[in-house]
Amino acid sequence: MTPSDRTSSERPSARASVETAARWPLSLLSAAGAVILALALAGPLGGVFFAVPLAVLSLSAQVTGTAPSLVSTALATTGLGAWMLATDGGPSAKEALQLVAFLATGSVISVVSGSLRAGRARDVEARIAAARAAEDAERQAAETRVALEAVRASELQFQQLADSMPQIVWACQPDGSPYYYNRRWYELSGVPVGIIGEASWLRVLHPDERQHCMDVWHESVRTGKPFQIEYRFKFPTVDEYRWYLGRALAVRDEAGRVVRWYGTSTDIHDAKRTEAALRASEERHRALAEALREADRRKDEFLAMLSHELRNPLAPIKNSLYILSHAAPGSERARRAEEVIERQIEHMTRLIDDLLDVTRISRRKIQLRRTTVEMNELVRRTVEDHRSVFERSGVSLELALADRPAWVDGDPTRLSQIVGNLLQNAAKFTGPGGWARVSVAASETDVLVRVRDSGMGIEPDMLPLLFNPFTQADNTLDRSRGGLGLGLALVKGLVELHDGEVRAASEGPNRGSEFTVRLPAIAAPAGEAAASAPSSHASLGRILVIEDNLDAAETLKDALELGDHEVCLAHSGPEGLARVQTFRPDVVLCDIGLPGMDGYEVARAIRADPTQRATKLVALTGYASPDDRQRARDAGFDRHLGKPPDLDTLLQILQELVRARTSA
Repeated sequence: MTPSDRTSSERPSARASVETAARWPLSLLSAAGAVILALALAGPLGGVFFAVPLAVLSLSAQVTGTAPSLVSTALATTGLGAWMLATDGGPSAKEALQLVAFLATGSVISVVSGSLRAGRARDVEARIAAARAAEDAERQAAETRVALEAVRASELQFQQLADSMPQIVWACQPDGSPYYYNRRWYELSGVPVGIIGEASWLRVLHPDERQHCMDVWHESVRTGKPFQIEYRFKFPTVDEYRWYLGRALAVRDEAGRVVRWYGTSTDIHDAKRTEAALRASEERHRALAEALREADRRKDEFLAMLSHELRNPLAPIKNSLYILSHAAPGSERARRAEEVIERQIEHMTRLIDDLLDVTRISRRKIQLRRTTVEMNELVRRTVEDHRSVFERSGVSLELALADRPAWVDGDPTRLSQIVGNLLQNAAKFTGPGGWARVSVAASETDVLVRVRDSGMGIEPDMLPLLFNPFTQADNTLDRSRGGLGLGLALVKGLVELHDGEVRAASEGPNRGSEFTVRLPAIAAPAGEAAASAPSSHASLGRILVIEDNLDAAETLKDALELGDHEVCLAHSGPEGLARVQTFRPDVVLCDIGLPGMDGYEVARAIRADPTQRATKLVALTGYASPDDRQRARDAGFDRHLGKPPDLDTLLQILQELVRARTSA
């Protein structure tokens, strides 16, 4: 309200206040004036002429209103009555009657005139109120027009801004019903401009997200909380569902009521794809890092394993060479030394061939000499070639061939190597009294070769790793089963080169295992296959030698006996402890990698016996790292020699230890 509006509205009330304050004095003056005028005219007129005061009082009533006019009438009547009483003889009956009539007439005139005055006042006030209401309505209409113009200008500015944005922009009523989409929406959706409603966007929303999106939106509308969700749209202009980020905020008035919603939908498909690619890249990098760590760990294990496996044959070879240099040519001792050298060289040759084959397979450098091969005959010959290995191990070997020819296209030498490696694996991990079965099955499309045994079985967590190079189920310190863990890796690589596959199965530890080789079958004439050679491996036993490798133990015994030492052999920890009690050695040469009780346990047991504290202990092992030497000293060994030892050095050390033992 402006100052002028306030002034105009306050003016009638001010006038009313002034008139109310002036009516009573005016009524008194009118009463006095009526009496004076009537008395003044009484002389000339020969008496009181009541018409004159009545006229004065009537005029006064028009101004002062009913109550003041009645008062002035009563005062005038009193004044005239008093004058009449003061004259000689008092008022006559006629004058008294006239005075009463004056009073009655004045009263009627006062009432009527006051009523007329009040009516006129009400009319004036009504006109004033109507004028004031008209002014207020006009002012409010003007203010509304200004506000509407401002809103229209703001909406126009908002729409111009929204139409220039690359995102979808939309607006909704307080109840959540849409009333505006920007130009980007119509460009993408292909909906005619001006078509608005839920159906226009529900039809492009992914079906899997419709209900969830509606639930979240209705919850925001109900509570007034910000709306945010990710959903997928598929527009006619694209061939795929793309991810969008939807956001909306409520606009509130001064009372906090929601008056509208403004929202956007931003295309985040490429960002999500990039994010997914980054996550996949991180996963690949983590997997690669883990693979590198695993490869590094396996490399370290392989180097330690290779060192052990190569040192084991080197020890009997070196011992045999020493024997040949001191024994008479052609003697029995020299002949045994030559046989040992031949066996161990064959063993080393197989180890090196396996290493080379694995390297060639990993680099795809193996060339298969393919021909048609009948697998029944190839498997039969390979089984016969390996039967002696099973017989020496006390394991029965059974063979069941297919009832039809089983032809494949392959390299007979490599196919025989596959079967041979599986047979060697079965013989290695099956104890005396166990069994192994080999079977061949043929169909129109496949040839299956199965090798099943009753051996030590396979832990479930080892099955996925079984065909990795340098992986063995036997990770004990003694490595009594030997090998580099390459046999099954070679099998897998060679089978895959023949377009086949190999699987391993086991019900668990001590439940045996089964290996199945599947090769594509062909129709062809019979061919030849070559057999693979069996491998040999010996167990780990006044100078006691505890060595589980029989060749190493026998050749070392012969070499020490050439040095005039009395030598006793033991091939396990418990047997060695028993020999210590009966043989009473001066020096014990003990291998660390013994089956069951290892060399460290043997040394601690000997040192715990008070009667053997003077016995000298020498660790003789393929485990020759600084940590291994420290561990040997901690266990009680006096010396630590790596395999194969220099025999002259060993003899000198033995002499020193024997002398120290004797002097003690």
